[in-house]
Amino acid sequence: MTASLLRRLFYAVGGLLVLAGIGLLVLFFTIIPTIPQLPDRLDEIFGQPTEVYGIGPSGEPVLVATFGGRMRVPLDQMADEFKHALLAVEDDRFYEHHGVNKLATVRALISNLRSRDLVGQGASTITQQLARNLFFSFEKRWKRKLREMLASFQIETRFSKDEILSAYCNHIYFGANAYGIESAAQTYFGKHASELLLGEAALLAGLPQAPSVYDPYKNMPLALERRRVVLDRMAVNGYITPEQARQVADEPVVLKGTAVGPARGPYFIDYVRHVMIERYGVDLVDYGGLKIYTTMDIRLQEAAQEAVKEKLAELDEAVGDSVFQTISLEQKKNALQAALVAIETKTGAVRAIVGGRDFAVSEYNRAVQSNRHPGSGFKPVIYLAAVDRLGYMPNTVVVDEPVSFPTGDGEAVWEPQNFSRDHQGEVILKKALMRSLNVISAKLIDELTPPAVVDYARRLGITSKLPPLLSLALGTAGVSPLEIAAAYAVFATEGIYRPPFVIARVEDSRGRVLEETKGQSKRVVSEQSAYLVLDMMRGAVEGGTAFTVRQLGFDRPCAGKTGTTSDSKDAWFNGFTPTLATSVWVGYDDARPLKRIKGREMTGAAGAIPIWVEFMKRATEQESKRDFPVPLGIEFLTVNSKTGAAATPADTVAALRVAVRGATPVTQ
Repeated sequence: MTASLLRRLFYAVGGLLVLAGIGLLVLFFTIIPTIPQLPDRLDEIFGQPTEVYGIGPSGEPVLVATFGGRMRVPLDQMADEFKHALLAVEDDRFYEHHGVNKLATVRALISNLRSRDLVGQGASTITQQLARNLFFSFEKRWKRKLREMLASFQIETRFSKDEILSAYCNHIYFGANAYGIESAAQTYFGKHASELLLGEAALLAGLPQAPSVYDPYKNMPLALERRRVVLDRMAVNGYITPEQARQVADEPVVLKGTAVGPARGPYFIDYVRHVMIERYGVDLVDYGGLKIYTTMDIRLQEAAQEAVKEKLAELDEAVGDSVFQTISLEQKKNALQAALVAIETKTGAVRAIVGGRDFAVSEYNRAVQSNRHPGSGFKPVIYLAAVDRLGYMPNTVVVDEPVSFPTGDGEAVWEPQNFSRDHQGEVILKKALMRSLNVISAKLIDELTPPAVVDYARRLGITSKLPPLLSLALGTAGVSPLEIAAAYAVFATEGIYRPPFVIARVEDSRGRVLEETKGQSKRVVSEQSAYLVLDMMRGAVEGGTAFTVRQLGFDRPCAGKTGTTSDSKDAWFNGFTPTLATSVWVGYDDARPLKRIKGREMTGAAGAIPIWVEFMKRATEQESKRDFPVPLGIEFLTVNSKTGAAATPADTVAALRVAVRGATPVTQ
């Protein structure tokens, strides 16, 4: 190589280095101004917790929960076992580096380059994690990484290692609404952070990496596997011996939490948190100092929780199950469950949500996350379509008889059966719904076509997947209690659908309104069509499958429909007054058949109605009685329940009062 060529190569390389250096300087000085200024005390950079409010007895806002709130304790009040476990699994060189673990960073860089993933592998120290949580989004970008590293250097320069470790332990999220080690110790073990034993400390130290994945309340096997990893790391770092690690790894975990979830309405608040994170992200929700004003009526929420607790205990006794409070955690996870949703009909505001019998045992929110077959609870949708599209009325005569329908599978046919396994022959439509005749629903959906029925379900706000099949007549597609309660509210509001909502207003830390929900409304069917179906559902309460409502002493104007799946896996009652639409579901999480009560199948009447009645009695006790308004064009007749003709003195037993359009009986 000639001297001239070497000189040109030297200048080229030098030029590239100069350009690279200039680029780094520009990048460096554009990022420096974005690094937040640190306060005098590290505790002051936690951000402000978000406050969540419900509605008190006089309509006043009442604080019911906080997101990001912490129970801070000094470092010397944390068990050494926990500190050692955390350092071993999160940052074993914490007391040696200056905010960035250089060796780990190089390893991560090499791994990223090999995988061609420039935003994948991380190498965060405890200081970097603290900086990330306090200042920046969790998006994996090199610019964010550089900010995080510079902030880490700044923190390490200003504060001692013990101050940094203390801040981290009091800040990190452990799942189950527990922020900081003191809250986590109480949430999972009912003790202070200073009292943690080695096995407990190791389990908690393993949670911050993925709190929802390793949550022992939801997945004990994974939590134990993670604990074993932590114990092994402690042995490698000399905090314990390998023998201790093996011995403790085999010890069982006994959860004795005393503060799992918000004290008031844990399932409601958990759903609010989910909605808020979807809209604003976890950083702003936990650290932004927001004020969230929810639609939760505290009185109704407490009434709903008590109704579920008391009536499930009675069902346990009726089917011969052990007392819920006395059984093991694993048994509790397999126990009978229930869900309840109550919606204010005139606004769509959700006033109460109960997603299960014990949030500490299971955070799974059956009120909004679970899609179970509604059984006959879906029939009002079909009857609405028949009334609105085909012109049927409550006194229209239909024939309950053996029927069969081709399934599209060659020779196969579908032969729906009534619950009683018999047939009534000619009967008016209102009586068919009162007695929940499966054959009539099947004949109606066949005449309407399944896609037409799905269309009406969509009008009522049901968004779950509904295959357009004839079997929809028996409610064989899953829906959530939240959906079905909102759908039933349409009948109480004269055909107007109001989307359910749980957040009324959100303010930022300065009091500026970020959003405010006034409630939306949309007419989806005529007043007359909605009222005709309402009238038929009143019949179900007054003398049909839902007569238990009256037997249990609820005497206010109401309407509704029971639902029991053909395989006895789900029991429902969906009902409403002029002011409140409430859906109740009862069943097992693993969808096994419900146990029998005194040899008889557990139905919606036996399983769900007692919860509904207990709640509605308490919910409406401060209201004055009022009836549903009757739209123009609706009249009432007393007819023979088999022929639809005007009743005669001889029709004492068969006489039934029905609402009709006009005053002329119709036979189709």
